[in-house]
Amino acid sequence: MVSPKEEDQFWVNLIGKGYPSPTRTFRWCTERLKINPTQTIVNKIVAKHGSAILTLGVRKSESISRKNSIEKRILSESGFNKHDSYPNTLIYSPIVEWSTDDVWAYLTTHNPPPWNVNHMELFELYTKASGDKCQFIIDTKQSSCGGSRFGCWVCTLVNEDKSMQGFIRRGDENLAYLNEFRNFIKVAREDKSLRSDFKKDGRYKPGPFTSDARKQILRKLLECELNFKRSGGVELISDSQILMIANEWKCEFDSVNSCIKIAKEYGRMLDIQDLEVRIPNEEILDDLSSDEKEMVKSIIKEGIYLCNNGAKDIELFNVIKKNIDDKTMKLGD
Repeated sequence: MVSPKEEDQFWVNLIGKGYPSPTRTFRWCTERLKINPTQTIVNKIVAKHGSAILTLGVRKSESISRKNSIEKRILSESGFNKHDSYPNTLIYSPIVEWSTDDVWAYLTTHNPPPWNVNHMELFELYTKASGDKCQFIIDTKQSSCGGSRFGCWVCTLVNEDKSMQGFIRRGDENLAYLNEFRNFIKVAREDKSLRSDFKKDGRYKPGPFTSDARKQILRKLLECELNFKRSGGVELISDSQILMIANEWKCEFDSVNSCIKIAKEYGRMLDIQDLEVRIPNEEILDDLSSDEKEMVKSIIKEGIYLCNNGAKDIELFNVIKKNIDDKTMKLGD
C-alpha cells in the first residue's frame, strides 16, 4: 500500500503551505501524492530483490494521448519495457490491447474478485457516473459502458468533474457539497486578491495563497465536511492534517493559533489545546494587555519571516517592514 509523506498530503500543501490548486503547468499533486511515494516503495523492492516488475492497467483505447504514449515505448520480445525513471524496473501492461467491452466482459464473468466485492457494484458505479444507462455493446453505434473517468474529488486539472455531476444527477445529491468546494478552489487560484504578490523564492509573480485565503479555504472545507457528514458522508480532513496545517501557519504567519480555533468552530479538534506560541523570553510581555501581547507576537513572527525571506527581494522586504512599522506605531499609540 502506497501513501504520501504527511508533509506532502494534499490539504497540508493547499491550506497549510498555500499552494494554489493544481494546474496542468503546476501539477504538484501528481509528484507528491503519487510519483514520489510509489518510487520510494519500488526502490525498497529493488534494494531487497535486485529488480522489480511494475504492472500497469493502461489501455490504448483509453484516449488518443494514452495510445500515442504507449506506442512510443520499446518492448522486449516478452512484452516488457524499461521504466524511464526507476532503475532495474520493468513495466508490463497485460490489458494494453483490450477494449472497454473486453474489460467489462472479463469483470462480469469473473466474480467475485480477490477483494470479495461483486463487480456489479463497479458496474453500477460507472452507470451513475455516466449519468445514463450502462449497456453492453451489440451495435457499434451504441455508447460503450465505462466511459467515465475517476480521479481525486478535488481535482482541478479539468474544467468540470463530469463523473461527479453524473452521480449528482442520478440521486447522490450530497456530492453537490463536494462539487461546490472543488469548483471554489479552482476559481480561487485565479483570484489575484487571494494570492501573494511574491513566490516563496522571492520572485515577483503570483505566489501562494495569502494567510486570509488559507483561512477562508479551511472554513469552506470544514463547512463542506459538516454538510456532507450530515447527509451520510465521511470526514474529509483528518485531525493529523489539521495539526500539520496549524504548524505550517505558525511557522509562516500565525501567532494566535487560528487553525485550531477555526476547526473548533466546526466541531473539530475540541479535545486539542491551542498550539503554544514559543517565543524566547515571552515572560517580558506579561505586563501588556492581551491585545498588546498578540500584537507584539505578530510583530515578532513577521520579523522572523522577514529575516528568513525578506533579503531575497527588496520589494518583499519593504512591504513586510512597512507592515511591522505600522503595527509598532499602533502599539505605541
